[in-house]
Amino acid sequence: MTSALTIKRLDSPLSRNTRPDQQQAEPEPASPTTPPAKPQQRAATPVVPRLSSIATESSDDTAAPATRPSLPDPPALEETLELISSRLPSSLRRSLSELTAALRARSGERLSQKSLPEQEILAVLIWAAGSADDPEAVDRLAANLNDYRARRYAAAAQALRS
Repeated sequence: MTSALTIKRLDSPLSRNTRPDQQQAEPEPASPTTPPAKPQQRAATPVVPRLSSIATESSDDTAAPATRPSLPDPPALEETLELISSRLPSSLRRSLSELTAALRARSGERLSQKSLPEQEILAVLIWAAGSADDPEAVDRLAANLNDYRARRYAAAAQALRS
């Protein structure tokens, strides 16, 4: 006996932040004989987060800017996501998990994978590296790459001497 599983609603942190007047009508489920429709592009309606922890902007012109000027603008919320698959040293993979867990614990409340996903932490780390259009960011990345390789090779050489 086989039964078809129909997904009626996907739970997403982004969909929880939209106001009821911004929600789109759910599409009708396709029948098994009808080919699936092509995904439609979302409207460019910005999602306004309703977090009490976000500070309101001051009307005072002397207030310091909330963003660091050397970093590019972060991607838009509606930008499509792409899967990256890469082999990393297991210690760095663990470090990503531990950093995410530390950020979740730091808030003082229980945060889940849905509210603070590891993929968002990885995206922030890549974003914080800067833009290829910024020569200083490229120089920093080159210096970090040289240091990373030198320390790994030095550790491997030390292990061979032992």
